[in-house]
Amino acid sequence: MKLTKSQIIIVGVVGLLVLALLLIFIGVLPGLRKEDPKASIKTNLEFWGVFDSEESYNLAVAAYRETYPGVTVNYRRFTDVAGYERTLLDALASGTGPDIFMMRNRSLPRDINKLVPVPAAKFSILALRNLFPQIVESDFVSGGAIYALPVSIDTLALYYNHDHFDQAVITSPPATWEEFEAAVPKLVKKEKSEITRAAAAIGGSADSVENAVDILSLLMLQSGTRMTDDNFTRAEFGTRLGEAALEFYTKFADSDSSFYTWNDSMRNSVDAFAEGKVSMMFGYAANAPRITTKNPFLNFAVAEVPQPEAAEKVLSYPDYWGYAVSRQSKKQNLSWDFILTLATVKDNAKGYLDRTGRPPALRTLISEKTNDPEFYVFAKQALIARSWRQPDPDAVSRIFSEMINSKNSGNIKVSDILDRAEKEVTNLIIKLPR
Repeated sequence: MKLTKSQIIIVGVVGLLVLALLLIFIGVLPGLRKEDPKASIKTNLEFWGVFDSEESYNLAVAAYRETYPGVTVNYRRFTDVAGYERTLLDALASGTGPDIFMMRNRSLPRDINKLVPVPAAKFSILALRNLFPQIVESDFVSGGAIYALPVSIDTLALYYNHDHFDQAVITSPPATWEEFEAAVPKLVKKEKSEITRAAAAIGGSADSVENAVDILSLLMLQSGTRMTDDNFTRAEFGTRLGEAALEFYTKFADSDSSFYTWNDSMRNSVDAFAEGKVSMMFGYAANAPRITTKNPFLNFAVAEVPQPEAAEKVLSYPDYWGYAVSRQSKKQNLSWDFILTLATVKDNAKGYLDRTGRPPALRTLISEKTNDPEFYVFAKQALIARSWRQPDPDAVSRIFSEMINSKNSGNIKVSDILDRAEKEVTNLIIKLPR
């Protein structure tokens, strides 16, 4: 059938419209397809962290750039905690700090005025509870706002020497503190009054026992000691329960005690354990690489921390880092989007953990590690981790170290030691920004 001139024009116009719609659909015609506004953002995010290499974040950065292809994440690595925190504090004070930085889990009360929380529309408390163990809400939430998120949660565990246990005919690590006490006389070795091999690195000051302050905090919490009042206006650990926890900890460094097994003349507890000079020590997953590097042939294992025999609840003690956004940042939404990409997306978090060898924070990844011989203890303990709000973790560490030193000196009543420490922590709380 021969088309008329008018019909040819109509067919041509329709064909051109169809072609134009097709080109619009596949994005060939520029300016006709509405672009995602996120793709047009061009900027840099400054991100500071401690310990981890830039490669640790490669997977998360790549995923983030799929949404924000024009945003570059610049990571600055620090290898020393004290140097990192000092440099960070100076930079924030001068207005030259990063957009994103790592913060310790116990430092929110001290640092909250430096932070901006994640917008509730981006990430809610309900989502936090679904994705992370309870400790994350305890450590990083204040006034219903979320100020930081972790990728890894580390907890205090019991490291023990398999060979020493076999020689002493101890078939399993102590699950209770009563079993721990019973194991000490079997494991300790002495020549006259001198300890030649310690049963456990416990009882001494922070100068010789790494994590001494954390062990004491664990014992206090396990005993039911109230560390602060509900409104966080004063410290309250100067009670009989607190005194009993300090007495229990220090008796292992008391030469008059039947459980005497440690003194401050001994070398660093982690090094001593690696050298086979102590049978048990309390450490985090982060301590394991140092032990295996120092002594790759050491036959050791890791168990859950002992619990009081009559405890109604079991708990562990955490030490970990969260990712936070600076209040000074002009790119707060972009910064929080990166943290959420890193911390809440399973594949990205797993990429970080695989690279760093750290235990997980996401519940889904914790469940996958419960049968892992290297991480099952730390994964399980993340779910029962409990801490306490501290006005300044560095200052509290010094105060608790002095408590241990004072008790070991034997010159001050234990009630007076706790009373003084309680007042010092209360003074720190009073000075917090409100």
